[in-house]
Amino acid sequence: MTRTEQFLMRRQKRIKLSEIAKYIGCSIALLSKYENNLVAMESIKVRKYKEYILNN
Repeated sequence: MTRTEQFLMRRQKRIKLSEIAKYIGCSIALLSKYENNLVAMESIKVRKYKEYILNN
């Protein structure tokens, strides 16, 4: 699943970045930059990001 697909799925499910940030333990800004392909995140955070979107 690409970042764009993840982003679209998150928006479709109406999941806010603040919810995911709290779950992962990172900042909203980091998630926003990740979705816009400006930064890379640690693999464990990416896994938790995908997990949250798929399970909620």
